[in-house]
Amino acid sequence: MKIINKYIYKELIAPFFFGVAAFTGIFVGTNLIFDLTEYHTKWGVDTLTLIQLFFLSLPEIIVLTFPMAALLGTIMAFNRLSGDSEITAMRSGGISIFTLILPALIMGLVTSAFTIGITEFVVPGANYRVEQIIYEFKHGEKRPETQYDLFLTPLDNESGRPDYILYAHKFDSDNGTMSDVVVQSFDNGSPQSVLKADSAVWLENGWNFKNGIIYFLDKENRSPALMFTEYRLEEAIHTPVEVSKLGKRIDDMNIRELKEYIDLQQQQGKEAYEERVKWHQRFAIPMASFIFALLAAPLGIQPQRSGGSATGFGISIIIIFIYYSLMTVGDALGSQGTIPPWFGAWLQNIVIFLLGTYMIYRTART
Repeated sequence: MKIINKYIYKELIAPFFFGVAAFTGIFVGTNLIFDLTEYHTKWGVDTLTLIQLFFLSLPEIIVLTFPMAALLGTIMAFNRLSGDSEITAMRSGGISIFTLILPALIMGLVTSAFTIGITEFVVPGANYRVEQIIYEFKHGEKRPETQYDLFLTPLDNESGRPDYILYAHKFDSDNGTMSDVVVQSFDNGSPQSVLKADSAVWLENGWNFKNGIIYFLDKENRSPALMFTEYRLEEAIHTPVEVSKLGKRIDDMNIRELKEYIDLQQQQGKEAYEERVKWHQRFAIPMASFIFALLAAPLGIQPQRSGGSATGFGISIIIIFIYYSLMTVGDALGSQGTIPPWFGAWLQNIVIFLLGTYMIYRTART
């Protein structure tokens, strides 16, 4: 590694961690602390539980602050180098603008990869645990893994018509059971039979229905054809694990689970625009660290006469505001299907990337 690269890395690290601390402090001070205070005053939550909630809430905050810190750290580092005329000296010595900004881009890319890892492996579990704790002290019991009024309507991939329609008044994912179940079966889109059962339980060979009756349907009438105490349909009905995912919050899912959830939604004939936007955002938001570094480096290299840190912080706030405004617009349009979901999720990154590329090009020519 070139000495110049090591030098720039050292300049980037300190302001980056300053940015992490500063922006994390802002999020904690303006939101999290108020929530924790309310939990203590209104619900009497003890100090140890509040501390647990505090640290469990940090991963989701860090995912947002890392890109901001990359932006602020890069601007501050290059502002310092520019203000002390070190950038001028380096360029006079034949060092290209691309060599100067390369450490910032690499550091931004590494930060993005690390943030994706936190998003995938830490945030969903932490969010789920936070919800469990809050439910427990509000209701005095563990949150039940139960869904009510469950509907499943998977479509045939070739015909686009229903495979079956299932309704269950209650579904318990803990023990794999359903109660008050109705299943209407189809053949090439035409209804063939209706099954009504008191309950259903998941066994190794599939869903087994208990105490019910089956009606076979034809053009003329509907008549009971079979009463049973135990029966198994031929239809490949979703497993309890798959069904439970349909009732899980998106924030509690990792990237793989969210993709499976989208597939299940699309099997129900839904476009899942909003969910697809959220899936792409799992990559787009962490990649903001690299995108911000791409824009911040040429901005920081611009000659600075005074107020470098204050100016850098002010510029960072403006860019962050523009970024999240674009993200809000893209999210809304993508979730409605007005624009493709992937474009809605990546809109802000595309705009900042193009602007950063232009800034680098212009800086290199000066």
